[in-house]
Amino acid sequence: MKPSADFIALNRATFGPTAEEIARVESIGWSAWVEEQLKPDAAAKDDAVKRIAFHKLEIEYEHEGMMAPAMMMKAEKPAMMAAAAPDGKKPEKQKFKVKEKRGLTSLDKPLEQLFRVQRQDDYPYQEVERCSFEVEVATLIRACYSKWQVKELLVDFWHNHFNVNIDADDTIRAVWPAYDRDVIRKHALGNFRELLQAVAQGLPMLYYLNNRSSKASPANENFARELFELHTLGAEHYLNHLHKKWREVPGALEGKAAGFIDQDVYEAARAFTGWTAADGEYDDDQRFPETGGFHYHAPWHDPYQKRVLGVELEPNQPPLADGMAVLDLAAFHPGTAIYLSRKLCRRFIADEPNEDLVKRVAKVWSEHAKSPDQIAHVMREILLSPEMQGGFGQKTKRPLEYLCGFIRATGADVRPDGDIVWRLGECGQRLFQWGAPTGHPDTADYWQSPNSLLKRWQLARDLATSGFDGDVVRMNLLRSTPPDKKTWQEVAEHWLDRLAPGLLDPNTRDELITWFREYDDDGKPRHHEADAEITLDESDLADHLGELVALVAATPEYQLR
Repeated sequence: MKPSADFIALNRATFGPTAEEIARVESIGWSAWVEEQLKPDAAAKDDAVKRIAFHKLEIEYEHEGMMAPAMMMKAEKPAMMAAAAPDGKKPEKQKFKVKEKRGLTSLDKPLEQLFRVQRQDDYPYQEVERCSFEVEVATLIRACYSKWQVKELLVDFWHNHFNVNIDADDTIRAVWPAYDRDVIRKHALGNFRELLQAVAQGLPMLYYLNNRSSKASPANENFARELFELHTLGAEHYLNHLHKKWREVPGALEGKAAGFIDQDVYEAARAFTGWTAADGEYDDDQRFPETGGFHYHAPWHDPYQKRVLGVELEPNQPPLADGMAVLDLAAFHPGTAIYLSRKLCRRFIADEPNEDLVKRVAKVWSEHAKSPDQIAHVMREILLSPEMQGGFGQKTKRPLEYLCGFIRATGADVRPDGDIVWRLGECGQRLFQWGAPTGHPDTADYWQSPNSLLKRWQLARDLATSGFDGDVVRMNLLRSTPPDKKTWQEVAEHWLDRLAPGLLDPNTRDELITWFREYDDDGKPRHHEADAEITLDESDLADHLGELVALVAATPEYQLR
């Protein structure tokens, strides 16, 4: 028995198939399901939206300052927070104690309000950390329960592609909900060029790759280099080992350079000088706006002529024109179409994707380069390809996929907290906290380390056998078992087919069923026959069933998709 084409495709296009998702595909067909996913309806019933709305997390700390943290969040301007008292005296610091269960209140806050969170010297760090933590928790909830699974996978992909480490600066942590919401999520299925600009002008990227301080003579090269090497053309189109001068690069004299070299990085860095953040900083006597948004500061810009990818940029262009031109050159370059198409195929299908598929996807990428739904067109080509529904096992699940897939398969009710997020990090995937600009690796060699595998097996076992607080994880496998499954054999077969249909080696499958039926968790024999009915008064039945699904989740086949 082999896994069905629908299961293989769903295992790749979701964080893990649910029984409902499988039934939906069987009912309307794979193509119709894909079309639903590529046009997510914000108004449609979505369990994740409801869960986020009612989710609460504990926050506890003591704080000494001029104003209570709650009031500081409501202040219209940071200057108001340390305003003098009515009698003209400076207010004295007071001690405040915060201990509450609070909803995910940061997710919908405007950028400017989030930015203010860390603008006061005496503002509690716990409130800054809370902003990014709420995004981590919401990410888990959406991955587990959102109807729009393709979008959630793409949000994860783009966050990783445009990697920003939230540990790099408290300001990044504070505005992270707005960046996730208004940059990554907004453009996840949209147009790449628009997404690229939104990232480039987003405060987190401006801070992370230091462009906020880049000014003429000399320009900071960090963002320009990663723009070419990681965000657009990719390292495969870095030709400096072959050519040292721009005119030597094939196609450069015609304004169509085949790739980039260090000279392109230097020139592009000059184009982005003056692209900074509205973070209230000073330049001489001029103070920038204090909104947390993008700010162009003309005195820092290098206005002279530049040459990027063989294209000359005239001197003294209007504000932003140089940087916009570079974004155009990078986004619309044929190398970007190939690089991003291969990376998407690698993410969704195989570590070594079929090159014919990559070329087909790149063709669609280029044809829709200026379409508002370019990325949706590209994903349609990938999701409806023959490769999507065949060749199971060419990818190893990342910890987030493993965790959420297990939750989705078992029907567990999980309300993520700091412990769940921490355990995910122990498995090797620290949400939004990968140090290097490269993002998490996307091939099996990284995710199959002994420690990573051991941690994920332990995580699945704790989920299934009451290893977490009951308010965090509620998993009732008995209630989720169809009522017509009455014997030990039938119950075991149901859960093996639910988690790993057609995946397991026949001998492994038989051994798991025999263990479940004939032995308890201590290895003592039960001597149940295959047709013996389960009696619900078996004292260890729930945990024993939990041990079974945890064992399935530890099989080599379950690590793959």
